[in-house]
Amino acid sequence: MNDGQRRTVAFRIDDKAYETQHITLTDTRRVTPNAEDLERIARERGRIQAALGVFSPQAPESLLLELPVAGRESSPFGLRRYFNEQPRNPHSGLDIAAAEGTPIQAPASARVIDTGDFFFNGNTVFLDHGHGLVTMYCHLHEITVEPGQILRQGDRIGTVGKTGRATGPHLHWGVSLNDARVDPKLFLREEPVSAQQ
Repeated sequence: MNDGQRRTVAFRIDDKAYETQHITLTDTRRVTPNAEDLERIARERGRIQAALGVFSPQAPESLLLELPVAGRESSPFGLRRYFNEQPRNPHSGLDIAAAEGTPIQAPASARVIDTGDFFFNGNTVFLDHGHGLVTMYCHLHEITVEPGQILRQGDRIGTVGKTGRATGPHLHWGVSLNDARVDPKLFLREEPVSAQQ
């Protein structure tokens, strides 16, 4: 409510146990990068952190987002991942499997923050929806937007691919709220079809 009254809302935070996922990659450099790769990854980390940390003054038109691509959920948020039996960071987004070339659309109105080809993420797009709500789209086959471009919900931003560290065509969709990675399903108007269904 926006009536000027202060309210206290109690809530409880519990631990959550995420599932474990084991992935085998034939390209071992995507698991254990060489010295040149590590230099590239360090350079790219700054760009990624800068994009995910954007806070712009305009408020999002809505906190309800549309699915950016039609497909099946292949990996949920939070999975504890092992690549070639080596532990890595938990999965920070939602993977949606779809055929290579499937169109990806902006889930809400946004400004394109940055685009590029990154070592792990492959072809990637970052969108600013306002007030610290930033979305990220990885492993694209094709990027069809440019930094600074203003998008409406449903505008095409690229196509599904398997660039970067990917075992097959899918979209890795990440959501950052005030520079904290959160489960994209918290913002979805309608959830994707689960791989188990």
